Amino acid sequence: MEDKKLIQLLSKLNKSYQNCKQVTADDIRLQELLNTTMQELKKQKS
Repeated sequence: MEDKKLIQLLSKLNKSYQNCKQVTADDIRLQELLNTTMQELKKQKS
């Protein structure tokens, strides 16, 4: 999958997840992983 499409997909997942999360430790960890993954993909793209 192309990086741009993957970043868009992760961003959409991230936003959807933020709307329904319950703020458990698992929620916070998933949010951190999504953010880290998007940042790394954006770095590679540059």
